[in-house]
Amino acid sequence: MGRTVVVLGGGISGLAASYHLSRAPCPPKVVLVEGSERLGGWIRSVRGPNGAIFELGPRGIRPAGALGARTLLLVSELGLDSEVLPVRGDHPAAQNRFLYVGGALHALPTGLRGLLRPSPPFSKPLFWAGLRELTKPRGKEPDETVHSFAQRRLGPEVTLAQRPQTSSLLNQLQSSLFKSTT
Repeated sequence: MGRTVVVLGGGISGLAASYHLSRAPCPPKVVLVEGSERLGGWIRSVRGPNGAIFELGPRGIRPAGALGARTLLLVSELGLDSEVLPVRGDHPAAQNRFLYVGGALHALPTGLRGLLRPSPPFSKPLFWAGLRELTKPRGKEPDETVHSFAQRRLGPEVTLAQRPQTSSLLNQLQSSLFKSTT
């Protein structure tokens, strides 16, 4: 009798794990257990009241390095090559990041000047939040989530991300912060 592997959660990690398990040399029986009515986890698109489409999760691939190459290989293996829209780093779509909070779009700050001023939806300059990070003690949890980290460091505005229509707040902020370091 062959082995059975149960994968808990049908988000991107659970789907990727199931895919790779099923392609092993001696693949086990894979049982994917998802608690909601749809797969994809945070990866989801919703249409706003005016027809605009909002991505509530990752909406891009950074093909840099070995991990980026493996991600692009997976995209190809899944036959999704035609769905990838390359965007150069100097394209306005790559340069401008927005958050949809409280029924309005807010441009994320760019450059040092943008980080030194309060910028809606944030009530304080993000620069000071980053500076406070250097002196603030770690959280109590040994493995802190991005959400709890941002909520402790950036303030109450981040709690808006728990609402379905604004759940991309942290994803956008995280993308913007990591973009400047890669």
